[in-house]
Amino acid sequence: MLRRFIPLYLLLTVILGIIPLFGQSLRKVTDDDDTKYTSIGNLNVTITNFGQIGNRFKKWPTQPSLEYPKGSGIEHLSVGGIWVGGILRNETVARVSTAGMDRATTSNPLEGLEITNNIGSVISQRSTLLESPYFDLNAVSHQDLVMDFTDKNDTLPGSTLAIPLHKPLGVNIHLESYAWNYPFADFFVILNYTIKNVSTTIIDSLHFGLWNNGAVRNTKLTGNPSAASQFFSHSARGYVDSLRMSYVFDFDGAPYGPPANSYLGIKVLGTTPFPLKKDSLGNAKTTELDSIGDLAIDTYYNGWRFGSSGSGNSLYAFPDIEDNPGDPYRGRYQRLSRKMPKPNIEALGRYNNILTSDGVTFGELPASLSDLLSVGPFKSLAPGESVQVVFALIGAKKSGSSAASLDYNTPQLRSRLYANAAWAQQTYNGEDLNGNNRLDAGEDINDNGKLDRFTLPQPPRQPRVFSVVQNQRVTLYWDSVRSEQSFDPISRKYDFEGYRVYRSSPGADIVSPENFLLSMQMIGEFDRNDNAIGYNTGFASIRLDTPKIFISGTDTVLCRYQFPPKNDPITNLNGWQYLYGVSAFDGGDSINGLPSLESAKIVKRVVPGVTPTSDKNTDVIVYPNPYYAKSAWDGSGERSRKIYFRNLPARAEIKIFTLTGDLVAQLDHTASTYEGSGIKWFDDFKTIGVPAEFAGGEHAWDLITKYDQAIATGLYLFTVKNLDNNDIKRGKFAIIK
Repeated sequence: MLRRFIPLYLLLTVILGIIPLFGQSLRKVTDDDDTKYTSIGNLNVTITNFGQIGNRFKKWPTQPSLEYPKGSGIEHLSVGGIWVGGILRNETVARVSTAGMDRATTSNPLEGLEITNNIGSVISQRSTLLESPYFDLNAVSHQDLVMDFTDKNDTLPGSTLAIPLHKPLGVNIHLESYAWNYPFADFFVILNYTIKNVSTTIIDSLHFGLWNNGAVRNTKLTGNPSAASQFFSHSARGYVDSLRMSYVFDFDGAPYGPPANSYLGIKVLGTTPFPLKKDSLGNAKTTELDSIGDLAIDTYYNGWRFGSSGSGNSLYAFPDIEDNPGDPYRGRYQRLSRKMPKPNIEALGRYNNILTSDGVTFGELPASLSDLLSVGPFKSLAPGESVQVVFALIGAKKSGSSAASLDYNTPQLRSRLYANAAWAQQTYNGEDLNGNNRLDAGEDINDNGKLDRFTLPQPPRQPRVFSVVQNQRVTLYWDSVRSEQSFDPISRKYDFEGYRVYRSSPGADIVSPENFLLSMQMIGEFDRNDNAIGYNTGFASIRLDTPKIFISGTDTVLCRYQFPPKNDPITNLNGWQYLYGVSAFDGGDSINGLPSLESAKIVKRVVPGVTPTSDKNTDVIVYPNPYYAKSAWDGSGERSRKIYFRNLPARAEIKIFTLTGDLVAQLDHTASTYEGSGIKWFDDFKTIGVPAEFAGGEHAWDLITKYDQAIATGLYLFTVKNLDNNDIKRGKFAIIK
């Protein structure tokens, strides 16, 4: 009867806007939250308070599902969700609660969405950054997201709508996610889950996992993932047993273009307590594992065709809701508690008619793949007891020049992924240097008498940086206080050493827009000259004789440094987009074995050009003129073109006409606020989170008319009206396509 009436409920709730069809979220709009995402680092992922990560690209392109690097448009995950399963004492069949499943073919789109939150539950934020509005002494990272959810509800909170086939296990789950902006930690996000038994019954053989429908694609090539054909069909998978890490990657980029050359790793960092040991047959014993190093024994990986329950190899079919005694891999709890055979795992990373171990042809990658990374079993969980399971989401670029399709037998392609995973593991380990879940002698670095995890060595604080954009020149200014008075809690020293300056090359945004933020190269390093560290260049060449004053909000900032150095003739090309970055670094700590560490860069996005002018004798010009299609700074699309109007007054009205006097376009220019908005080329890079800065005397046009059409070849006239004195200047330019 439940199945018979649910479609009517769904129809009503869709009409009322309470639950989007196939929207995977059992929620009251007022209480559920899918608007929060990690934004402090280079890996940006949506995290919800109903047990899911990602957002199925519902908010593309304004909010990432799981994007790496920031602003690249390379998405790595449609949606993921927790699975928790166990056997209630005196029962024989396991219960499994899931926050998400790929039952796309079911007649009931709510099936399997069994993790909800209680009415009034919200996501809170915290930060260790003093300048953050979320600064909190209890924060763990630069951006914590904190939330709670439960599997106890058998109906949608705030309604009478039953959750289909749901048998609550009786657990509450507390999640804290952690993200940092350090360059050695901005490529991972940690998910710290605490699962508490809030029932009145002991839970035996508890397992906990993270399911995901990963898809690595460059959405700047594919467009909207929800409408892009074959978006999901070319993402392959793999599993590294020793690292307890699954991964997903773009196999070949087809049919949209080159592959994204990017990995998403999902790694089990650790658990407290450890799972139970096993005997030679895989049966759990009563004693726990001894170390994190042995955790791979109790970590399980399974992959399958998205939403598939059809014939063929059951290893690649979607798990049944209930365990299937006749097939050891078809039940949800069976998938949580055992690993699929290695040959079948390897087939998930290959293409074109690979035979599985039982002789069934797996064939080409199907329309979509899902996988599950899980851990257990934990000792019996009595009412009121809890267990902690910690995962990391890790982004990395492919290493080397070999094709991504060779991943299954070319582990060198994953070298950056492995290095990034090591940093995530080190962050989790914290003071637990030997990985035994205990604080041993010599491990209490901060002398607080407890085992601290999620700790990173701290580089100096970032300087406060300001930029001045001029004709063929960009000058950076920064203060000396924030970085040079930084205290390292591990070495317990003021260990500031110097500054580094970075810049992208002209055209880097055109050649590789998805890697624009990663394209900056170091163009200057300045360090103390009173020690044996670094080059001992000193700061004399960049130190100002008189501090330059900037106003930031209500703060007055005295800047004592500038780049380029005094009398240095470094120039820039007008009209080209650059990224500049300034960071601070320390001298390292030889006693604790720490290398020199660098702060995150303060990034400035700039477009050099002339400053505003009201000189009546200075003509307004257009460049390039004539404009030839596919100018050197253009992108590949019709809307990625641009020309510039130069020598503009501070406030101006620009009108463009055909030779017959028809108005083609009108542009309004205000030098103090102009940042290229409305031009697709500049709007595409807003996701970096850094506004473009112009000199003020130039304005770009994308050659799109006021009727939203591409301009045709021809000669055009323009007028520029100075809005402060009503002076009008005229000119012309040619377009050749």
